[in-house]
Amino acid sequence: MATSSPLCQLNGGCMGCCGHDFPSVQSIRDAIRENTVEFRSARPQSEVDFHTFRDRRSPMDLRKGVCRNLITENGCTLCPLHPARHQGKDLRINHCDIDYLCKTAKTFAKWSPEKQEEFIKFIQNQNLDNITYSLKMDRGIILKEFCDKEEKEEQNNLCSVK
Repeated sequence: MATSSPLCQLNGGCMGCCGHDFPSVQSIRDAIRENTVEFRSARPQSEVDFHTFRDRRSPMDLRKGVCRNLITENGCTLCPLHPARHQGKDLRINHCDIDYLCKTAKTFAKWSPEKQEEFIKFIQNQNLDNITYSLKMDRGIILKEFCDKEEKEEQNNLCSVK
């Protein structure tokens, strides 16, 4: 089973899997800002530096519900330990649940490419900031809205057939 999804990179990056019991959008922003300050202060360069940054707190020692490794860079929310930043080497191993996919991403993976593209357009048309996007993805809200829209369109099509 896939453990990544194109949905994870939309809207400046989804961080729905990078925490639990998020209290509010503002507290998430505050936590990420604090994490970013710590990351910039640490200035990790080597793999050892990144592990030191990662291991400064235990995985479940969250800041306001947010993983302490989640930062912002160039307007994107991201994990500095992600394999995309380390030539494919995953520095999250032994710290994060790297196999986690939200229900939305799991459902998306089963769809045809056409339906996937339709869903991506549906997301893009909502113009969500990355935190709202992340919360709605992880909670299955966007998936429900999309499925409700599809069901309504299908009902309208059935009613218009004579």
